[in-house]
Amino acid sequence: CCLISYLREEEKRPAMQYGKTVLVVDDDPNILSAFEEFFRKEECCMIASSSTEGAMELLKQNSVDLIITDIRLKGQSGVTFLLEVKRVRRVLPIIVMTGYPEVISESEVKQYGADYFFQKPLNLEKFRDAVRKCLYRNIR
Repeated sequence: CCLISYLREEEKRPAMQYGKTVLVVDDDPNILSAFEEFFRKEECCMIASSSTEGAMELLKQNSVDLIITDIRLKGQSGVTFLLEVKRVRRVLPIIVMTGYPEVISESEVKQYGADYFFQKPLNLEKFRDAVRKCLYRNIR
């Protein structure tokens, strides 16, 4: 059975306690829906926010194993969010994505602490490999 919890920031209940939990931060509802399907197939719990403020609340309330964030978000930038997360959860893996590669380079994102950087549209196989490496890197 595939278990998933898809929460918007206004929902304050905790994520399901099964499998790995992934926090996705993107202000495009279509992207969030696509990730919901992706993580259902990966048998992961997904929590989501369209804002960095909501994402920080979800991060405080849930045990998160991976964050996936867009760079361009309404309000605060994904880079600022990345730096905030690394300040409070230094070893938490983060995958950054963007539809605007001219805004920031892969090397810059990795300097800020991201584990992987992807341009939209995503190469699904490479993305899936990165997600699995982030989620299961401590399992032998």
